[in-house]
Amino acid sequence: MSSKPPASSSATEDVSHSARFGVFGVGPHLVGIPVAQVEEMFVLPEIRRPPGLPGYQRGLATLRGSALPAIDLRVCLGLESASVELEAMLELLREREQDHRDWLDELEASVRENRSFTLATDPRVCKFGQWYYSFKAEDAVLRGELAKIERPHTAIHELAGQVEELKTNERQPEALDLLERARRGLLEELVSLCGRLRQALRDQQREIGIMTVLAGRRTVLIVDRAEAVTDLERIPDADDPLASGEMQADLVHRMARWNGSKAPVLLLDVARIAAL
Repeated sequence: MSSKPPASSSATEDVSHSARFGVFGVGPHLVGIPVAQVEEMFVLPEIRRPPGLPGYQRGLATLRGSALPAIDLRVCLGLESASVELEAMLELLREREQDHRDWLDELEASVRENRSFTLATDPRVCKFGQWYYSFKAEDAVLRGELAKIERPHTAIHELAGQVEELKTNERQPEALDLLERARRGLLEELVSLCGRLRQALRDQQREIGIMTVLAGRRTVLIVDRAEAVTDLERIPDADDPLASGEMQADLVHRMARWNGSKAPVLLLDVARIAAL
């Protein structure tokens, strides 16, 4: 992608067969950074972004009065920035809220116009339901906020059957009254809970800055989470898709194994990062 850093002609720094690394989460990946090149870790502060920077350069992070270049490892690995991913999730939830306002409006119109209601009545089938029942949250607070949404969301969809029964018995005024009460009750509750869920998603995102010294220059690397400080063993060339040429990844030198995890650890090419 165009936001990836340019290729470097510098020789790739090798690592020993077993070496001490910091292991960090970057999206779905684990990456390894030599401990010797890590000065400290901190919750990422607000970053000032001058115009015209490539995507992998988030901007300048201010730490104890010093403005340091901050590199987004997600973008370097071909992923969306965490901030972009979060905004997409928040927008999706806002759209799903509107879907349910529109759903109730259409249910009301079906009563007033004495016609069939054709939108989804199964809470697992609507767009929100498809997202809700497939989304997996690791954070306990986030799981708690998600769990609160199921009852009002299901109850809203159950209104379709209740309204249809009232229509069949020619009790349209009662059906319209039921829908008005649902707007003031169930829908407002759903909207409120979705607002709390959006806030929980914002609170959950705490990107980490890693102060590194690369080629004598301090640089902040942005990751999602810290996993461990541990020894890593390189995957033998015969089993390494990078070494064999089966896999290409910018800024990745080798793959390694971390005892206790089945996921491979991507060892970053520190020489190329230093050249950014």
